[in-house]
Amino acid sequence: MPCTPNNKRRSVIYKLQRKCLSCPYPKVSKPRWCCFHKKGSQDHAKKDNDTGLFAFWKQAWKSPFYVKAENVTAPQVVRRSKVNRLLTLFWQVAKPYWLEETKARWELGSVVALTLLQSGVSVAFSYIGRDFWNALSEKNLENFQHEIILFFTAMVVGVPIFVLYSYFREILSIHWREWLSDRILNKYFEKRGFYYLESNSQVDNPDQRIADDIRAFTNTSLQFILTFIISAVDLISFSVILFSIYPELFLVLIGYASVGTYLTYYIGNRLILLHFDRLQKEADFRYVLVRIRENAESIAFYGGENREQELAKSRLNKALSRTIDIAKLQRNLEFFTNSYRYLIQVLPAWVVSPLYFQGAIGLGVISQSISAFNHILSDLSIIVNRFEQLSQFSAGIDRLGEFLEVLEANESIGIEKDALIQRRETEDIVLQLCNISIMIPSEEPRYLIRDVNLKVERGQRLLIVGASGKGKSSLLRVIAGLWKCGSGTVRCPSLKDTCFLPQRPYCTLGSLREQLIYPKTRQQVNYTDQELIQVLEKVDLLDLFERYNDLDVVRDWSDTLSLGEQQRLAFGRLLLSRPKFVLMDEASSALDLKSEKKLYSFLQESDTIYVSVGHRPSLLQ
Repeated sequence: MPCTPNNKRRSVIYKLQRKCLSCPYPKVSKPRWCCFHKKGSQDHAKKDNDTGLFAFWKQAWKSPFYVKAENVTAPQVVRRSKVNRLLTLFWQVAKPYWLEETKARWELGSVVALTLLQSGVSVAFSYIGRDFWNALSEKNLENFQHEIILFFTAMVVGVPIFVLYSYFREILSIHWREWLSDRILNKYFEKRGFYYLESNSQVDNPDQRIADDIRAFTNTSLQFILTFIISAVDLISFSVILFSIYPELFLVLIGYASVGTYLTYYIGNRLILLHFDRLQKEADFRYVLVRIRENAESIAFYGGENREQELAKSRLNKALSRTIDIAKLQRNLEFFTNSYRYLIQVLPAWVVSPLYFQGAIGLGVISQSISAFNHILSDLSIIVNRFEQLSQFSAGIDRLGEFLEVLEANESIGIEKDALIQRRETEDIVLQLCNISIMIPSEEPRYLIRDVNLKVERGQRLLIVGASGKGKSSLLRVIAGLWKCGSGTVRCPSLKDTCFLPQRPYCTLGSLREQLIYPKTRQQVNYTDQELIQVLEKVDLLDLFERYNDLDVVRDWSDTLSLGEQQRLAFGRLLLSRPKFVLMDEASSALDLKSEKKLYSFLQESDTIYVSVGHRPSLLQ
């Protein structure tokens, strides 16, 4: 599809590239425009026939001065590259720690004080260096020896300051990460936010955002905050020195830094978007590898290793392709930034050299002017010197800010308040469904169940049967409060008095004891070892204890136990917790009929209400 006026509805034009790389049309109406085709267009679907290593290197070297803009939409570019949006997200993420934690402000004050001392040491070394070179050029031995003594004295004072600054900055970063991680984890688990995020697929790879993006955010944020403080102090201190030496040099510096900053942003502004996309593709690749590890046996049984290998390589190639795009843009950027850095080695001396040749200033003054020039230029060239790091940091802010926004809005994910199923907890041992309708939200809502009314009282049980996809498991989710899209009211015991047995029970990370008492912790219960062993014997898992002879042995129980053993373990949890209400979804599908009958008999002997989803005729007994 060419970029012609007739195709405006099927493509979005955004000012990014010098020519369109996604379609055959040779020119566009304005320079530096790029065509972003909608997903599914014919030209977008075209692929290079080359495969393998040759194709990889061909992709790395073709179009050497352009970065391909595939699978990106113009609104994404605008949204993710807006500076005001990034600053707003940064403030939303960073503000709570410094406002709520008094200790954090004291720690930051200490680091800032060390920062100011660092700047003072740098200024002192500037004057010592000036007098050192003046004494050397004048062959004044007495002054030269005096400056040597001053240099070593300043070094003895300065080195501890620099070391303590780095140490306390790292400690502050760790404390900030600990606080921010704790806050986000609280939001992640509050009101089952983790479940709604996963079920609604609102953000990708929350594990990476919590583990990696928070660490990168705190480290880099603190580094940039202190860098700006140092830069501000240095700028004031060394500007006075430089202006007193030669005002014209100060004006040259301002112009040089301004032009350098503008050109750096102009050349590399797309790095923010590319880094965001790379982080997402790297996380997708890691997710494939995790799934392969977790489902290794099933893949082996299916003989699906070739399919999984193909999928893993496909995700890897996407991540590498985006990394190549970043490398191309960085290469273009470094042509300028390296020239920018090399030129400053001679520029200040070149500007003040006429004064030196006229005898108006000494060699030490030139040395000091070069030092002051480099300090101020470094302060004014933060964007030039750290543009790559800033672009990565901006992508991390975007991902982390987006994650927090979704967590804080998890109560109203995708559904209207008037379309919620109401759940009322009661002290009575009763389950009552009143006019329950379960809806799948979409452009054309589809109902799984309509107007269900039933009541199950103490000691009674309910079996739900039916064809697959008709809403049996969804009804259990409604009763458990996990599904809210629809209408009607559920009355049932509270969640703390409810136990859920899925077809594949969850095995937490921990000991055998912790598997039995899950979801409670050891501090919340006081079961004796003998009570736990008796439960294992009831569910025919005594051999598990005898195998290890220790309830505190730690294993990866999801891999250690078969599905049938995991289902027995889930019934063991049920016998320990003695809930008022039990929800079971194919909870005995991997058990033989004798074991199933034995385990269900424990429920029938109690006054517990239990609702079971299943297909086996034995459940009717």
